[in-house]
Amino acid sequence: MREAEEALRNLPITLVEDPIHSKYESRYRALGRTNMNRLLYVVFTIRGEKIRVISARDMDREETREYYEEST
Repeated sequence: MREAEEALRNLPITLVEDPIHSKYESRYRALGRTNMNRLLYVVFTIRGEKIRVISARDMDREETREYYEEST
């Protein structure tokens, strides 16, 4: 969970709304980097003042390419 928080705080970050999975609440996906340079794909929602991480995993090849293209 700590790494997911780092990926959401560190720059550069790519944020996109996820309307397909936003049936009951708005969901977002983020492509970000941890303090140890691990590239993570994070799915989260915002509830009031808090961010709730739903899922976090290593980026796949396509997501890594997208992350580098968006961050340049």
